[in-house]
Amino acid sequence: MIGRWRLRYWPLKAKLLFLTLFTSTLGIVLVCASLIVVENQNYRQRLESELHVIAGILAEQSAAALVFEDNNQLTSIISSLRRIETIRQACVFDATGSVMSSLNTLESADCPGILEPPPMGFVGDYYQLLVPVTLDNETVGHLYLVSHLRALRAHIQTFIVVVFGIGALIQLALVFVALKLQRVVSQPILALSGTAERIAQEHDYSIRAPVSGNDELGRLGTTFNEMIGTIEQQNRRILESRAGLELIVEDRTSQLSLANKELEAFSYSVSHDLRQPLRAIEGFGQALEEDCADQLNETGKDYLRRIRAASVRMGSLIDGLLVLSRVSRQPLENQRVNISGMLQEITEELKEISYSLPTDIRIQSGIWVIGDGRMLRIAFQNLLENAWKYSSKEVQRVIDVSATADSRFITIAICDNGVGFNMKYVNKLFVAFNRLHTPSEFGGTGIGLATVYRVIRRHSGDISAKSEVGNGASFYIKLPVLTDQH
Repeated sequence: MIGRWRLRYWPLKAKLLFLTLFTSTLGIVLVCASLIVVENQNYRQRLESELHVIAGILAEQSAAALVFEDNNQLTSIISSLRRIETIRQACVFDATGSVMSSLNTLESADCPGILEPPPMGFVGDYYQLLVPVTLDNETVGHLYLVSHLRALRAHIQTFIVVVFGIGALIQLALVFVALKLQRVVSQPILALSGTAERIAQEHDYSIRAPVSGNDELGRLGTTFNEMIGTIEQQNRRILESRAGLELIVEDRTSQLSLANKELEAFSYSVSHDLRQPLRAIEGFGQALEEDCADQLNETGKDYLRRIRAASVRMGSLIDGLLVLSRVSRQPLENQRVNISGMLQEITEELKEISYSLPTDIRIQSGIWVIGDGRMLRIAFQNLLENAWKYSSKEVQRVIDVSATADSRFITIAICDNGVGFNMKYVNKLFVAFNRLHTPSEFGGTGIGLATVYRVIRRHSGDISAKSEVGNGASFYIKLPVLTDQH
């Protein structure tokens, strides 16, 4: 594995040379090994054939001497084997298996018994042969020969030296040829690589790579030059349009600045100009109810109450729109914020406003995030007020706040046991003015969760919700861990 990864970082010329030499070396080794195996088999067959021929001649010459039990003649016959250096032992047996004559070298043992003959053929470092001696198709004895294989081993060793010597010479010739041929392949690629590096360093797209030949490498060089030409043209167009683009950006920036100023002016108008007539409507409505109540019937009084309630609701909508606009435009001032302490303060404020229902609020301690404290307070106040409001019709209000964190994000869960909502409407939950409950059931403007969504998104976070009708709702706020926001 290590060698394979290191090969990736070799120069191209070294890779080509290595692959060529590795392939040729492997081929030469396989050919040499095949020749050695074949030569070893052929030499063994020749040795075996020669011993059979010698044994046949000796058996024919010894037949008459065995019949007449002429030991001198037998000794003379097998003594002729001394001239054959490979013969280690020769034994002549009569028909009963008795040794009539033998030829032993210094290291050989006594003749074996033929009633339980030893294994024949190639055994260890020797070749053993036992042939019958016949006369007129009648077996009159046996001839036992043992030949050592030193000549075979010496021949094979010499053959190995010769074969691998020739292979080494061939390999040297292949090294020379490979050095010449790898330049044919590597030179165009190296030239192309050098051109690419030069273009990258100098950013000069007028440079072209040299092209040689019409093969794949030549077509690669031509395609590379065409690609660089296209980039050069595109770069020229970009440079020519940069001035115009800067003017467009400057103009759009000016328009955006003007739009922001108009938006600020609109916000000012909403917060001041619209509030004054609303206060007038509310004030005159209250005065009418107090001073002229005896002049109105029940229908008139009901209409008057509806007018006052609508003006209050309109004021709440204006406040919500202003908050939504503010959180979208004002810059972030990041700091370390204690969410646990913030939620505890909001809880105390809610208890002071409305605490008629038994309430169990559990807030995990030690929840800290990095963000704008003012915006985060707006978001978590809306979430906690929602949980407080939508669990107001239960026997006991239960709100649980917990947090989990990993190396990148902290997820804060706010869960209640309120009325919940149908999950098929979850996509409308964080859109302004979309409400999942009627005003007669629960009051509100439909802007709170849209404001929460914008605050969390401005902090590079995310918010999601899970619920089931009648089984409460859970909101999950996911914020980066200790990361400065911009």
